[in-house]
Amino acid sequence: MTKQHDLGVVGEKIIANELGGDIKFSIDKYDNKKDLVVNGKTVEVKTQVPFILENAFSIKLNQLHKCRAVDELYFIAVPAKRKFKWEGWMFKVNPKTFVTRKTLTRDNREMLLINIEQPAVEKVRKVNDAYIASLVKFSTSKY
Repeated sequence: MTKQHDLGVVGEKIIANELGGDIKFSIDKYDNKKDLVVNGKTVEVKTQVPFILENAFSIKLNQLHKCRAVDELYFIAVPAKRKFKWEGWMFKVNPKTFVTRKTLTRDNREMLLINIEQPAVEKVRKVNDAYIASLVKFSTSKY
């Protein structure tokens, strides 16, 4: 298991705990349809340090279809060394209407950015301090 995978699992558990209800986790960590099912709805969870200077979340191009195909899409903003006003927040993103733009990373990988400030992105709430501590513990960012 990698730290990045562990961080993703923490994010899925946070979303499951926050949403409550009938929750079924995907058994296959490579499930290409969803991370979990909550009350009969497919859910994808992205747990990451946002592109702070761009005020956006990022996904790989090959993740776009999965993010669009689920019933509900959530992002959790992992705190980083550089302070960000939305760190520790949970966001619900409309999988059908979110807008993306392309960018290149420092290591020349093409990624899609999802601006946090857009109608398809709903700021739900900041998660509790215990959750934030777990996010920081497993973060791959230099904290």
